[in-house]
Amino acid sequence: MSEQKELHPSGLNVIENPDGSFTFEWDPNDKTWSWMNDLTDDQIKTIIEEAIELKLNLEAAADELERSPQ
Repeated sequence: MSEQKELHPSGLNVIENPDGSFTFEWDPNDKTWSWMNDLTDDQIKTIIEEAIELKLNLEAAADELERSPQ
């Protein structure tokens, strides 16, 4: 991040671009987000996709447990 911008309280800004893509901004010195400093766009995309898939799978498993007889 070259210019100082106000960051979300979490320290990570997620900005939707006019074309529907997203931009992420963080302070490269922030201990919470500095691990992302050297990641490529594709690596960040993969991390997000895998996190979404994991969440969906966990929700499906929880729903299945709720429906199964005790």
